[in-house]
Amino acid sequence: MKQIRFNIYYDGKFSYSFGYYIYSAFLESIDKGLAEKLHNDGLFTQYITPKEWVVNTTEDLDFSESYFLSKFNIDIKLGDRKEETISEQEMANMFLIKKQPKRNIKLRFLTPTTFKKDGEYVMYPTSDLIMQSLTNKWNMWAKDFVLEDMEWNECKISKYNLRSQIFQLKGVKIQGFVGEVELYFWGSESIIRLGNMVCTFANYSGTGIKAALGMGGTIIE
Repeated sequence: MKQIRFNIYYDGKFSYSFGYYIYSAFLESIDKGLAEKLHNDGLFTQYITPKEWVVNTTEDLDFSESYFLSKFNIDIKLGDRKEETISEQEMANMFLIKKQPKRNIKLRFLTPTTFKKDGEYVMYPTSDLIMQSLTNKWNMWAKDFVLEDMEWNECKISKYNLRSQIFQLKGVKIQGFVGEVELYFWGSESIIRLGNMVCTFANYSGTGIKAALGMGGTIIE
């Protein structure tokens, strides 16, 4: 998995919905076959903040110098590029063997985040929704360390600082949230280690739905 980060420059007011429109502009700028592959690839995610565009992918991608967001009449210029790569084995070695596990993990949701349950968007996260989302995303990527029938009964939200935030795409307004959640893990060391690994993968996978479209951008602290 590669994470590519660009400094960005533009004139005008920032909108979280830039994420959807830069996604669309990017797909229009590349080969149609690759664009279709990325559109259907659950491992491709991206999000945009006021200062950065972050892309996570398993593919080798080329980028333009700028992308025009017609919805906002804004040109997003790409600046300095930073790239890092992580493998499944490296993640497993780090969190299952080498690194001292943490009982408290803070997730910061940088772009509007939500889940879908019983056909409805969820405005407030629960530990179950967060961990099940991240586990599903991990299992989509993992080949050797798949977490089958994993239940997170020894995890709860211990602190939060959230606010509601709209994400708009295709004329639809999706109610989500941004801010911070702290998860607390207890029980066996093996469960805590797995929790650390799955949560850290949120840096690459995002959290919740529509992570390819710019929602769910997450960093772990």
